[in-house]
Amino acid sequence: MLKSSLLRYTIILSASVQLTACITTPALPDHERPQQWGTLVNQQHNFYHISDTVFRSEQPNAEIIPELKKHDIDVVINLRSRDKDKTVLSQQNFQLVHVPIHTWALDRNDLLSVMKTIQTAKSKNQKVLIHCYHGSDRTGASVAMYRIIFENWSTQDALNEMKHGGYGFHPIWINIEKQFSTENIQWIRQQLAI
Repeated sequence: MLKSSLLRYTIILSASVQLTACITTPALPDHERPQQWGTLVNQQHNFYHISDTVFRSEQPNAEIIPELKKHDIDVVINLRSRDKDKTVLSQQNFQLVHVPIHTWALDRNDLLSVMKTIQTAKSKNQKVLIHCYHGSDRTGASVAMYRIIFENWSTQDALNEMKHGGYGFHPIWINIEKQFSTENIQWIRQQLAI
């Protein structure tokens, strides 16, 4: 009896965690969406134009390569632990940068690595695509930090876009928002000498 109750509890808990992980924060309706937020390029690939030099998407596949070339993407930053870009994009003349991040363990060092890559690309007038698997959480955190560090957005404005921009942010990752402390932002600026 105890064993079957424990099994039932485990199944219910597992299902609850899976359902919670699928919930995304609600996107603002188009008429309320600030103009400076990312501009949709291709919904199927969660592909957005963030600024003159930065784009974001889910894991690129062969179908999106023409779009990346059309937008003159030079550098592709892969935030996944797996490096699928080596097989999908290796023959496409992109500079591939792999910054493996586990969503549940994302920290300021991860975000610093992404910011350093963006800083280097900016110094070479290169355009950057940032992606993870879905283009939602790790990518969202990276774009939010980019907004703060390079575009001087307030932390609140950057987090609002991250959560409500329609990119699919999952609120289960409460650890992500904690990375946006004043101390962490100042530390990243110091490391970049900004």
